[in-house]
Amino acid sequence: MKQAALNKLLHDTLKESAKEHNWKYSRGFVFKGTELLFFSLIVVAQVKRFLLSCSLRYKFLAFDDLFWKIVGMAENLKQPLSFRAFGAWTAPDESVSDVTLPVTDWNPTNLKSRVDELLVRSEADAANVTKQISNVDDNLRVVEELFARLKDTYPNAVTNVWVERLLTSILKHNYDRAEAIILDRRNAHDCGGFQVGSKSFYNLALEYIRALS
Repeated sequence: MKQAALNKLLHDTLKESAKEHNWKYSRGFVFKGTELLFFSLIVVAQVKRFLLSCSLRYKFLAFDDLFWKIVGMAENLKQPLSFRAFGAWTAPDESVSDVTLPVTDWNPTNLKSRVDELLVRSEADAANVTKQISNVDDNLRVVEELFARLKDTYPNAVTNVWVERLLTSILKHNYDRAEAIILDRRNAHDCGGFQVGSKSFYNLALEYIRALS
């Protein structure tokens, strides 16, 4: 089987399995929303290595809403839920779990069985995250724990969670804390991962909170 043919088979299988397991599927992403959280799965099949990999990620739903207001894209609030997974301009998400399963061969029955297994595992992991979070403070605690786990595993990973800390402060109306984070990150020459013209995400966030006061 060629990789392109496997990708097509995987697409069809994910679409079927997602529906059976009460997830949704669009543009290569399996996803679902809860009252507070958004979960997405990226599933990749490697035809020559006979491996099926799955990455589960999540974010606080209100982060995207606030992010779009800060960067002047409030119209994205009208986009369907799936946009939070594949939209180019969305708030950061967090890695919850990564699973790789061996596949004996790529016949549809075997692939369906493995995909179902990945979705069952992901559902359990998503449920575990969901039960830990009932507000924005709970969310930041989980974000910090997942970030610490990432740095323990990959000490040289070039990433941080300052955007999440900033969004949390703004959602809590703690604007003094938010401004302190912004000034610190600008001094560190951190653009926050997004640039609109000559303005970094942190510059835009500063304008946003000052307009609120």
